[in-house]
Amino acid sequence: MTKNRGIVFFAWGADWIERAAACIRESKLPDYPIFVVTDTATKTDALPKSVEVKRIAFQLSGKARKAEFLVQSPAEIGTALFIDADTRVVDDISLGFEKAEQHGIAIAPAPHYSLPDFRDFRQVMTAEGVTPRGQIVYNTGVIFATPHRPDVRAVFDRTLKLAQKYQGKVWNEQPYFSLAMEMLNFNPYTLSPSFNHRGFGELISGAIRIWHSYEPLPRDAANLEKGYLHRYEKGKLVKAVKVPL
Repeated sequence: MTKNRGIVFFAWGADWIERAAACIRESKLPDYPIFVVTDTATKTDALPKSVEVKRIAFQLSGKARKAEFLVQSPAEIGTALFIDADTRVVDDISLGFEKAEQHGIAIAPAPHYSLPDFRDFRQVMTAEGVTPRGQIVYNTGVIFATPHRPDVRAVFDRTLKLAQKYQGKVWNEQPYFSLAMEMLNFNPYTLSPSFNHRGFGELISGAIRIWHSYEPLPRDAANLEKGYLHRYEKGKLVKAVKVPL
């Protein structure tokens, strides 16, 4: 059941506002309200008039700011798609909303999927009493979530606390988000990489639903030839492995 669903972009600075506007313009987004969360100074004139802008006085810098914004999610949204501005939605993404409403969070693994090996994040895991044993890291560029559900809010709160505690380190909010779920024993619904394809050479099974890259969207991203796994190479999606139909 649809319950106050919304789409939320996180962007600050003119370049990222332009990217968010391009994503809105060029994507097959569901017909839900769209919000852009930004800082107190960024101009947002490039956004469509229908977009609602939310401003936050951030304390953290860089991508770690996303941890602050997650805990201040728009109150009117029951189920949100939090999505980076360097994306294009090219196919049906209703599964993400439905699974978030069932499980609280629906999210895809990162291509660099080992949390301990994500820029040697094992040192933070060890400091927090979590033994590095190959735990997964999810990509926070695309998160479907029910942000005001208590257990989801607890994940967001823990993510922010970790980002604040280690703000002098090199990591963004992404590994903190995965570590927070690990520490709180929160088990999200794991979406396939088609909901967050980075174009880093990983194999593609079926169609891409969300293209997450600075590279232009390949023409056939949502209509790949059946019977093959594909991968992105030099601006094109190429056949990589033949598979039985």
